[in-house]
Amino acid sequence: MPKPNFSAFTVTYKGVSRRIIIKDIEISEAYDKDSPPSPLPKSIKVLALWDTGATHSVILPKVVSDLGLTPTGKCTINHGGGKDDDVNTYIVNFVFPNGVTIQGVEVSENTNIVDNFHAIIGMDIITLGDMNLSHVSKNTKMSFRIPTIKGIDYVQEFNVLLFAGTPRNAPCPCGAIDSSGKPLKFKYCHGMNT
Repeated sequence: MPKPNFSAFTVTYKGVSRRIIIKDIEISEAYDKDSPPSPLPKSIKVLALWDTGATHSVILPKVVSDLGLTPTGKCTINHGGGKDDDVNTYIVNFVFPNGVTIQGVEVSENTNIVDNFHAIIGMDIITLGDMNLSHVSKNTKMSFRIPTIKGIDYVQEFNVLLFAGTPRNAPCPCGAIDSSGKPLKFKYCHGMNT
């Protein structure tokens, strides 16, 4: 039986959630999971906000101190409360539900994280894979896989259903015309995406 060429996790919520919160994300100092050191670096489980509005991932100072992390550099961060200069950066590993592991992520330390979150997962991680967010039966479900495999295009799915059975050389049912005013063939219009 073929083995999947990606890893994935899904988070579900009872009811519609206004934000994506992931429980029990494991954070540790960065190491290569294919040749791990012995003993393994200390890790802790945290509550994180999955935030498409954040360009980079951040962690609280408490995470830094609990793990005994050593700074690897400095950066400037912009956030809802303003801007912070000379913020420490660290290199960490994240282990998400279902064992999905992201290694060697540069994070910054941020004291401006609200609520009970210990980390914010930003677009530096989110853009490594494919994400789907749905609200079937008024329940929120977010699913993520890494690495990215293919895009999800609901317009293309709609067109496949709408134009099902249209012969490739027939005029496109959308009514498109070419530069000479003649009906455009389906294969050159919506048929190109089906």
